[in-house]
Amino acid sequence: MRFTTIRAIAIAVALCAVPALGADGVWKIDPAHSSAEFGIKHFALSSVRGTIPVKDGSILLPAGKNIPTSVSATLDVTGIDTKNDDRNRDLRSKDWFDTDNFPTGTFVSTAVGGSDPAKFTIRGNLTLHGVTKPVVLDAKFEGRGTGARGEKRVAYSATTMIHRKDFGLSNAATNATGALVVGEDADISLEIEGVGAP
Repeated sequence: MRFTTIRAIAIAVALCAVPALGADGVWKIDPAHSSAEFGIKHFALSSVRGTIPVKDGSILLPAGKNIPTSVSATLDVTGIDTKNDDRNRDLRSKDWFDTDNFPTGTFVSTAVGGSDPAKFTIRGNLTLHGVTKPVVLDAKFEGRGTGARGEKRVAYSATTMIHRKDFGLSNAATNATGALVVGEDADISLEIEGVGAP
């Protein structure tokens, strides 16, 4: 009787240690394989493109599903890069992002909509320059894989458009013809890769 009782307790403990079938999994965003790219018009002509490094973040993904239930990410605005040192310094200054006071940006999802992994939406709050505004990402599941160390990987892409003045980025410099040096709307493209357990 005693052996049977001990065995039953041992089995119960072992079962409790195993994650429940279908449990959600948290995937950590891999900064080395993730990026946030933006494009904005210069003199209402060509688009100047740049990147802001993704510092960290997480993806909550239900087991067996490809559409996440929540996403959060932190952006390293001090690392903004437009392939021009003078412009990068200008963007980090108080005239624009003021990275001494606002070195990071964040995105925190509030709702995920849609049932097609190839086309779903992620609603959330984007914080830049100390200002938080709601945005909608048009997202797409890009696939899964296994890394060289046996780690599981999942990838997504997403796009959105923001109005820079909504975030207090209201520099309104113009040229001799009155055209804005920097456009008011910026398109944003995200490539996100998450890493799970082996």
